[in-house]
Amino acid sequence: MAAPHDPHHRPDATRDAAPVPASDREAAVACWGAIYAYIRQAGRSDEQARDLTQGFIADVLLGRGLLAKLDERRGQFRTLLLSAVRNYLADAYRHDHAARRHPGAGRSVASGGESQADGLVDRATPAPEVAFNRAWVAAIVRDAAADLQAECMSNGREAAWDIFDRRVLRPMLEGAEPPTYEALVERWNLRVPTQVSNTIVAMRRAFAAHLVRRLGARSGEGARGELRELLTLLEGRCP
Repeated sequence: MAAPHDPHHRPDATRDAAPVPASDREAAVACWGAIYAYIRQAGRSDEQARDLTQGFIADVLLGRGLLAKLDERRGQFRTLLLSAVRNYLADAYRHDHAARRHPGAGRSVASGGESQADGLVDRATPAPEVAFNRAWVAAIVRDAAADLQAECMSNGREAAWDIFDRRVLRPMLEGAEPPTYEALVERWNLRVPTQVSNTIVAMRRAFAAHLVRRLGARSGEGARGELRELLTLLEGRCP
């Protein structure tokens, strides 16, 4: 019979624990929103979900070196991370783990912030897996969009970014009403609507390239397949 679970006992946070690499900390923070979304959607309160998210990141993702173990040979990172979170939450439930979790020495990880937590719980779609996937995709899209915006600003392509942002990104992410081609022609003093359509085509390709880089996928069919799956999840067609 297993020993009773002690919420204050942290087997991974030993006095001799090695410092966590900065790259692993950054990757863990990037996963925060999706992990929180799954736990929150599974029925935990906001405070419990934050505590359990912090505990999972400190104990499992960093404490057990899960980031280093999730490589290409073992499948997609997102799928394996979801499985690990599901198992962690099941274990926490079995042990009636509702106490706050505090990262041990050398394991403290900043959360993803309010922007990742706000609006993650979807009462109309109660499946935690759906919340996880949507938060995961939203984080990748936000990062890829920020990369593309920075690239455009540094290259003097403010008009291209604005057209893509208003016509494609905001409607996709926020449900905003896309402006007409004619309105964008007038806004940027263009000559014909085809200039807008050509800009959007070029920006879609650039955005897809940034998505693939953010996914960490290699070039080739594998990357294209991962990108297609991400866009499918973004459009809400994933169960």
